[in-house]
Amino acid sequence: MRILFIIFFFFSSLVGFSQVKRVTLGENVKRTSIYPNPGRSFIQIQFKQTTNPPSILVVYNFVGKKQLELINPGSNVYIDLADFRRGLYIFQFKDKNGQIIDSGKFQVEK
Repeated sequence: MRILFIIFFFFSSLVGFSQVKRVTLGENVKRTSIYPNPGRSFIQIQFKQTTNPPSILVVYNFVGKKQLELINPGSNVYIDLADFRRGLYIFQFKDKNGQIIDSGKFQVEK
């Protein structure tokens, strides 16, 4: 019995059972939803969290150039894509201190 315990302990340390990372349920939950994605004429981004609404919404193209910045966007944002080219875009919701609350991506098809 003692040998089995030693063998189990040895193999479990090799596999990495002793280094399990604890993940809370809310850590990977997205706070936004995007509709439609991909978009052709508009994109609607909804911030789902009711407490601490975002202060800034910034949209970057895939190269990193800022395409749009909205101050106090609210929790339901409608973006007209008339001035956007085809491609992938990244958005960031920021709080009043400039810290990123949530981010995501959407695609524009034309």
